Amino acid sequence: MRLSIMAVNEKKNPFGFLWYILFALIVFVVIFIWVNIKVRPFVISVTQGYAENIASNTLNRIIDEAMRENEYNFVNVIRDSGDRVVAVTMNSADTNLFMTRISIGLKNRIADMDEIEARIPLGNFLPYPFLAGLGPKVPVKFLVLASTAVTAEESFLSKGINQSLYTLSLKVVTDVGIYIPAMHSSVRVENQVPIAQTIIVGSVPDSYTNVEGMEGSVQDTVLDIE
Repeated sequence: MRLSIMAVNEKKNPFGFLWYILFALIVFVVIFIWVNIKVRPFVISVTQGYAENIASNTLNRIIDEAMRENEYNFVNVIRDSGDRVVAVTMNSADTNLFMTRISIGLKNRIADMDEIEARIPLGNFLPYPFLAGLGPKVPVKFLVLASTAVTAEESFLSKGINQSLYTLSLKVVTDVGIYIPAMHSSVRVENQVPIAQTIIVGSVPDSYTNVEGMEGSVQDTVLDIE
């Protein structure tokens, strides 16, 4: 008798199991779309922020350590017979040595880092701003790798009467790759780090004239220095 009842029920719902599969497939597709539209960009944005901070903080530590351990002469100052500065040039030997140490050190220091964990409140994943920062924190683990390019840049800036400020800076461009399970992104971090500054003081003239033309009239401002 039981066998006959089971047979009748199976005949009434021949596609019951297929409906379960279809429902599970729909749920999977909805979750997949939600993850790619909402969760994935947010996780990438958060990890990129972590990567930027890691690259900048690591660079600052390496530069500080290098400055403390060695004395670098980044600038050659050329003087005339009267001991006045007539030219300032970059000391290529020390500057290139320092640049190499920064580039290799930053790349190796980041490569040696263990897996990084960012803890994001669950409410941040939901499309409701008032839930941001609420709920248990979801751990997101990722790895970072970096490639670095360091270049030296010189600049002169006028500072007062016959004075120029010479600045030697390093432009450090770091491309950081971020590796998350089933995700991958990258971010470029640029830092401008001044490593040497020198003021070049020239001879002060006996008088200074500032002339400005204003629709047919001329205004002169004369500063006499005794």
